[in-house]
Amino acid sequence: MTRPTPSRQRGFTLLELLIALAVTTAVVGLVFAGFGVIGRSQESSQQLVDRSERMLQVGQWLGRKFDTLRLLSHGQDGRFVLFFSGSAAGALWVSPLPERGDAGGLYVLRASPLRHDDGRVDLAIEALPYDGALMALDWARAEREILLPDVRTLQWYYQDGATGQWLQQWDAGRAGYPVRIRLALGDARGDWPELVFALARAQ
Repeated sequence: MTRPTPSRQRGFTLLELLIALAVTTAVVGLVFAGFGVIGRSQESSQQLVDRSERMLQVGQWLGRKFDTLRLLSHGQDGRFVLFFSGSAAGALWVSPLPERGDAGGLYVLRASPLRHDDGRVDLAIEALPYDGALMALDWARAEREILLPDVRTLQWYYQDGATGQWLQQWDAGRAGYPVRIRLALGDARGDWPELVFALARAQ
């Protein structure tokens, strides 16, 4: 009587193990790469949301201040001129700051670029309490806040109501106010849609 010969089960060769390991590594790499793409996509979406919110905040804040602009004059070089002036870099006007609570009231506001030594430029708002037509504009005493940091584009325009022309300079000695103000802004991600503010009180 012969004994049955036990069957020999064939194992994996070294080459097959290496191939399986390589395939597994590739699959795991693709999975993690997919997670990375999803993470970057979510981060990019959040940046877009943050940028949109920043645009909205800047537009609303300036819109409220121009809506409540006061038609006042002040003494300058022995004569009275409008308490409003503008250049391509910024503007000056009088408006209340009710968000300051008990410290609210009328303020002389100046929007202008704040330049840093490293080349960065911020859009800054400076505020001096309004103290009558003969007040001195001592900007060294002004309170300053950054409305928009790291500005890449900053250009102001002022529309003449009589001609409809957009100007880059509005002198305080002019006979009236501009009917609209247009502001071109841009950040590290590119230019914003232009902001346009109608000066209803000036019409």
